[in-house]
Amino acid sequence: MQTSMAKKFELLALDLEISNSLHITLVGCYRAPSADGSALPSLMELLSSLKYNEVVIIGDLNWNWLQPVSDDFKSYCDCLNLFQLVNDPTRPNPKFPEKSSLIDLILTNSPSKYSTAAVFANDISDHCIIAISRNTKMPKTKPHIIIKRNVKQFCEQSFCQELYEFDWHTMMEIDNVETAWSYFHNEFTKILDRHAPIRHYKVKGRNNPWFSSDLANQLHERNVAWAKARHSDNASDWLAFRKLRNACTTAIRNVKSDHFLKNTTENLNNPSKFWKIVKSLNENNSGIELPSSIMKNTCNITDKTEMLLCFNEHFVSSGSLFNSIKHSAEYSLPVNHEDLTHNFSFSLFTTSEVSKALKLLDPTKSAGPDDLEPYFIKAAADSIALPLTYLFNLSLSTNTIPHAWKSAYVLPLLKGGDPTNLNNYRPISKLPILAKVLEGLISVQLKEFLISNNILSPSQSGFRKQHSTTTAALKVLNDISESLDDKRHCAALFIDLSKAFDTVDHTVLKNKLRSIGLSEHSVGWFANYLSDRTQCVKVQNQKSKFLKVSAGVPQGSILGPLLFTIYINDLDKGIIDNMHLYADDTILYTSALSVELAISKLQSAFNQLQNTFYHLKLVLNSNKTKYMLFSKSKAK
Repeated sequence: MQTSMAKKFELLALDLEISNSLHITLVGCYRAPSADGSALPSLMELLSSLKYNEVVIIGDLNWNWLQPVSDDFKSYCDCLNLFQLVNDPTRPNPKFPEKSSLIDLILTNSPSKYSTAAVFANDISDHCIIAISRNTKMPKTKPHIIIKRNVKQFCEQSFCQELYEFDWHTMMEIDNVETAWSYFHNEFTKILDRHAPIRHYKVKGRNNPWFSSDLANQLHERNVAWAKARHSDNASDWLAFRKLRNACTTAIRNVKSDHFLKNTTENLNNPSKFWKIVKSLNENNSGIELPSSIMKNTCNITDKTEMLLCFNEHFVSSGSLFNSIKHSAEYSLPVNHEDLTHNFSFSLFTTSEVSKALKLLDPTKSAGPDDLEPYFIKAAADSIALPLTYLFNLSLSTNTIPHAWKSAYVLPLLKGGDPTNLNNYRPISKLPILAKVLEGLISVQLKEFLISNNILSPSQSGFRKQHSTTTAALKVLNDISESLDDKRHCAALFIDLSKAFDTVDHTVLKNKLRSIGLSEHSVGWFANYLSDRTQCVKVQNQKSKFLKVSAGVPQGSILGPLLFTIYINDLDKGIIDNMHLYADDTILYTSALSVELAISKLQSAFNQLQNTFYHLKLVLNSNKTKYMLFSKSKAK
């Protein structure tokens, strides 16, 4: 509740939920010195209207508690069973102590639950800072329950041996991808369950990668010594506890330091991993979590189940962003009539290729919707390479992907800004691990075709070897610098697209794949890869229901970025001015001898680019698209 009465007082009341059984009503109040006598009954009327069990009123009330002028106010406080906790003057007068006043007050109906109030001098105001602490025990947090496999008795050699000896020939006689996948998944899981059964674990606190069993033993010895010292209250026992406590503190500091120093040193040439390790130094970094609330259609939503569904519906609806916008012209696909001198068809994978791809898996990654963890897949690479090679090749020959491989867990990643705004989140897909292995193998063949035939635009720096944000920035800066050296003016437009990956039109993408030389059979496989995809939003152990995805390429996949690069590959076609891209981030820049001409050329190029966006069903993000002028001439 928020109330303000002109020339009397201002009041703000908040209900703080500490736990299910503890609510505290916190009231901030200010009474102007010029307020007349009616302010007191009005204030008391408002306070009496609040519903509370425990209340704390704090503020500058301009009634000197040390003088008779506050007697009426004290009487009202007695009627409401309110006790004043501040004893020292809050507006001291060092020269004339008798003129010091106590006008900043803390009132509560539960004085026994609070420690004596403290008064602190400061240089900001002539009023002192007042503070109070409540005597309470924080409620115990419920342990986090995680489900994972028990690897204490896991023997990798025995596990791999049983998989190697299993007769996979029955599976290799199956000509249906769905049936073959189900057979492999069921038999692999049965064997895995015998060697690493699933268990439920209670986890308290954070998951610290630097924590070890040796450190756990040291902490246990310290806790035992602490319990013994408290029980005996013996000086020697307390001395022993302090030694162990100090040893644990030193050990934790050294282990953390060694861990982060080792990992940062090993990843100096890998910026992505390096900064991921640096970010993990933040003590509050606990992974992706749901915000406390989100806004949908002006409604504030706090229920976690409903929030997950809202996230999923929002991400799925991004695919129809182009259709939701009214267009002045009718959409028609451009047709490419160029004769191709190259073509692409899939080559069947070899067992060694599959085995090598399995061994490159990151064992620390978690499982996707198929519940297969990379750790066990990698460990059994040589034993399961043969049946998986058959399954992957069966997928290529039949243009069919197991339905389970087209499902994804989506994590809502906050890009920045207001966490209650759904538009500020990016969906990151967690796909089945074997689907990513297959995507990786196909990506190798497709990239080799693109590179050998020089198909990719030289203006694109995203998702390509020997290209990066650095090379893209250097190229643009060099072009602009050359223009300025030639005494020319340069106009640039930094273009951003709305939900670019999520709005990729599947029909347009298939035509793009045909236009660069992919065979109809290969296009058919990609068509199956893109169709009937489903996703749910999963955060920690909670997830929404699965929804169908009708557009876009999955973020977090291996083929997604490559397909998007092909999708916008002709973006610079026909544009005579400079343009450079990093994924969907585009900069268009022109130069001329006059500012007016440079801007005119930029507008003309942008109009042409807008037409290409229209044909690709991509939507410009006008809020993030910025214009900039570069010139050596002084502004007039």
